[in-house]
Parts: sequence; structure tokens; C-alpha cells
Amino acid sequence: MAWLVGATVAAANAQAGPLPGFALKAQTEHFSFYSRGNQKIDAAKSERYLSQIQSLLGQRVSGRAEYYRYETPQELAAGTGTYAEGVTFARAGQIHSTQDFHAHEIVHLVAGQMGNPGAFFHEGLAVALGNGGRWHGKDVHKLAREAARGSRFTALVAGFARLDADTAYPVAGSFVASLIERHGIAKVSEFFRACSGANTADAFARTFGRTLDQAGEAWGASL
Repeated sequence: MAWLVGATVAAANAQAGPLPGFALKAQTEHFSFYSRGNQKIDAAKSERYLSQIQSLLGQRVSGRAEYYRYETPQELAAGTGTYAEGVTFARAGQIHSTQDFHAHEIVHLVAGQMGNPGAFFHEGLAVALGNGGRWHGKDVHKLAREAARGSRFTALVAGFARLDADTAYPVAGSFVASLIERHGIAKVSEFFRACSGANTADAFARTFGRTLDQAGEAWGASL
């Protein structure tokens, strides 16, 4: 696909405060919800899920996040510059979504506060948790098999943004789900916190006791 289902992007690209044309529809402890027209918002479900993810990852989101509900990806692109069903500006505390409840993006909101291991791991965690380890209704482990056999793992990680979404997201989701299954979610959170964006490979080796390629080889063999 030519567009992203979810992304974590730099806070510098986010706009501060309510966006033009949006009206406040609801508020909860951790969210202010905005929409245009009569777009629905499931405020209670979003608040409950955020609490679950904060507890799971051991990370709190400070303040009240802004959740902007759009009707179409085209509208979202006009507001954010990214054609997608959802985009999260984690450091600015903003979710932009075409859905009334968007678990994938809420995972980004929380995980984006922990550290920056790069798009592969951010999207992998959001797919593993927010999408329940499925992509378009299919198990990500099954979808990832062909890509895992045909590529060096570090190339998949580094080239995430250049891959077709129907390859990139299942591969990332499958690998991160495997990390969670093998090491536990607390260890994955520890890895995120050890990353600053430029030290992902070193942080991975220190946290999990093996290199990315070694872990990728073991993951591929398990599919």
C-alpha cells in the first residue's frame, strides 16, 4: 500500500492546541476528543484501553492527550501531511485518527514516551498489542514467513519504511510479538527505554543477550 496505517512521527511536525475546524466533543482523565461535524468518538473505550496499555508497559502519559477524529485518510493527510488511518505525535500528545477508537495509535502514544528504537519496533509493538498480532484479520506470524526466509533481518529493520506495508507491518508485528512471548513485555519495555534512536542495535544486544541478526534468525526459524 502507498499509505501507512499508523505512524509515530516527530513532535516538531505537530501543531500545538486544538486544530482549526475541530470542536471539543468529550473529555476523560487522559484525553480531550475533537472532531468535525458528527464524527463519533468512543471516549470511554479509549480511556480504558489507555489505562491497560500504561499498566502493561509501565509507562504513564503525562497530561491530557488530544485525539482528533477525521472522516477519511484524505482529511487526515491535509491536517498532518501523512495519508493514513492514524498518525500519532507521541511527544506532543496527539492522536489523529479516522476511527472512533484506535488501539494501534494509543499504543504509539504510550510507547513513544519510553524511547525511540525506530519505526520497525514502534510499529511492531503497535501491531502486536493494538492489532492483537493480526494484519487485515490474518495472523502476522503466517504473513511474515516468506519475508523472513528471503531477507537478512537487519535489512528488514533498517528498510522498514521502504517495504510494502503488507510486508513491513506483519514482519515487525511478528518479531515484536515473538520478543514478548520469549522475554516478556517488561523486557521489551526495558529495551525501548534503552534506545535513543541511534543505538538500537547495541541496546538490543545488551537487553536480550543476542544481536539483531541472531534474534532475527531464531525468529525466522520459528515461523
